[in-house]
Order: sequence, then C-alpha cells, then structure tokens
Amino acid sequence: MLSQRQPVRGFLCSVGLDPEILVRFQFNPGQITDRRAVSYATVNAPGGLMPQLHYTQGGERTLSFNVRIDGLFSGPAEESVPIARGDDGSIVPELNKYRAFLYPETEDWEEAQASFVPIYTDLQHFRSPPTCRLGLGERVIPCVVTDVSITETLFNSELEPIRAEVSVSLAERPPYGERGAVGVGGS
Repeated sequence: MLSQRQPVRGFLCSVGLDPEILVRFQFNPGQITDRRAVSYATVNAPGGLMPQLHYTQGGERTLSFNVRIDGLFSGPAEESVPIARGDDGSIVPELNKYRAFLYPETEDWEEAQASFVPIYTDLQHFRSPPTCRLGLGERVIPCVVTDVSITETLFNSELEPIRAEVSVSLAERPPYGERGAVGVGGS
C-alpha cells in the first residue's frame, strides 16, 4: 500500500506576537505574483545621443496572491489543519486572522468580531501592525502585509460568510541592518 503524504500548506505567521496569528492556507494559491522594481536617474549631457541612466536605489519586493476559504468543504489537509469557524459555521474567525495583519499589533486580536475598532478603544501607544513570515514550501520570506481584500461569496441564513476569496499583498522585509549599495571603489 502506498503511503499518502499530507499536502504542504502555505502559511502566514506573525512574528513576536502572543498569541500568534497563524493562517494555514486551506487551499494553496493557484499563482503568486513576485514583483520588484529599481530606480535609475536620468542624466542628460550636452551632445549625448541618449541620456545616461544611473542606478539610484532598489525598490521593494512585493508578493501577491489569492486564496480561497470554504466553510462548507474540507481542504486537502483539513484533518490536520482546520480553518477557524464561528459557532454558527461562519468563517469570520478565519477572515479575522488576515485582517489582524493590518491593524496595530495587539494581544487581543482574537476578540475582534465584525470590527477590530472596539479592541483599540483603550489603546495608549501606537504600534505598527505585526510583522510576519510567508511560508511557501521551502521558501520562508520575512514580510509585512500591505493589503488584504476579502470578497465574501456565500452566506449562511444569518448572512455570515461561509465562503470567501482573499487577496493578499506583502512587502518583503530586508534583514535588519542591511548595508546599502557600495559606490565604485568601495568595499
């Protein structure tokens, strides 16, 4: 008999937050867009056929993808990695995991319901949203979530979502203290 392997699930996991925000993708993304641009300055010189281009800086690397969440069906690894559901079967708790990456870091993120605003009424100090790691098989990328767009596509009788498409955009975080480019003749 052939042994069946559990499929590898992609994930998003907060860094340094307790309790951590852990999203294991119920269904892995069908495609991932990986984009990075760099900047050049245009330098015009008299009599030049074309302007010269001089590298000025690197741009951020952004990754974006869509995932599907379905509260009616199990994903390929649902037995070992179930999605979070409400008492009414809604997927709001799972959707709130994605939303929590865009709000100021708080240990109370699991208390969010229809809105995150009430959990910040006593906020005294501004904190940025949590940093995270994106795991895609062997690739683990330190990043920050920059955009989440949720399209709820199916609802239960109480109008709570039970199926949704989630679009996620992230920016890779370079290692702390990364050295900038070294000029000509530098070390």
